[in-house]
Amino acid sequence: MSKREIKEVELQDDLSITEKMEPGKVVVIVLDGVYGDVRKFEAAEHGKTVIETSKGKFAKAYWDESTFAR
Repeated sequence: MSKREIKEVELQDDLSITEKMEPGKVVVIVLDGVYGDVRKFEAAEHGKTVIETSKGKFAKAYWDESTFAR
């Protein structure tokens, strides 16, 4: 998964998800129970990963990486 790519995750019929750990990565999963969406993306290696919402729905994510990022 690319660092800046936000991917949609398949929601099962029972409203659960099945995802595997990605070795060497910190992955953020957003479960939007209002609209039934599930998204995932890699967190910033050094810095902040910010999730924005609009009217109760996931709107976007952005990364504020520190100067120590590789």
